[in-house]
Amino acid sequence: MNDLTVIITLYKTPKKQLENLKSYKGLKTYIMEQSSEKNIKKELLSLIGKDLKYYRSKKNIGLSKSSNFLLSKVKTKYCLFTQADIKVDKKSINELKNFFIKKKDFIFVGPKITSSKIKKQKYKKREYKIVKKLDCALLLIDTKKIKEIGFFDIDYFLYWEDISLMDKINKSKYKMAYLFNVCAFHLGEKSSIKNYKTDYIRWSNYRYGEYLYDYKSKNFKTIKILRRIMQNLIFSLMNIILFRYNKLNLNLANLGGIFKFYKFYLNKKL
Repeated sequence: MNDLTVIITLYKTPKKQLENLKSYKGLKTYIMEQSSEKNIKKELLSLIGKDLKYYRSKKNIGLSKSSNFLLSKVKTKYCLFTQADIKVDKKSINELKNFFIKKKDFIFVGPKITSSKIKKQKYKKREYKIVKKLDCALLLIDTKKIKEIGFFDIDYFLYWEDISLMDKINKSKYKMAYLFNVCAFHLGEKSSIKNYKTDYIRWSNYRYGEYLYDYKSKNFKTIKILRRIMQNLIFSLMNIILFRYNKLNLNLANLGGIFKFYKFYLNKKL
């Protein structure tokens, strides 16, 4: 498949997840690793082979920026955007690509993503349906079309960038398709190592993305944020008293996401 490039962003990815990348051996694969802890290029080369292009950022720049960077390097007609905790075989990738060959006005095509190996069903009457949103865990993309309208909004760090992207596609002249007969498997685990720091990054950026999306959708309400601040301050105090530090981390992350949004908001106003 010389006309296709796989792009994947990694951040402190568990070794078990990296094993999934063997599926892409023989395919052009561009990977961005965002961690200052260690260089995993040798490990990735042993899994993927000489078709790997490895980029490394010692700073975590977020999914949106890293994905956009990788996409900017893609020269092939198609691009497979996916994650380390997704397993897909080359036959399924080829089926996604074959759809694009038949249908010229589509920008994204996605498979059924499931957490377990299910018996494949054949849908004779409906091989696909046109949809308003797809699971961004795995997308086959028409490279020229996405470069024309732009990929992720880099104001988003980790969450909500996919919802924002779907909104943009739905306003464009292009379509998205869901294929009934093609499957990919989600391993049901986080694609980065679970600890207080990574949990904080995930939770705070989810909350930040939520308010950012409201703001950009012109659905922003200050009262909603003030209510969340009060709730999390009260719950933080309760969790300190009761020694529930995992829940305290969630409260602090929610507050961190709110303050991150306000920093963005104030910078826009200045």
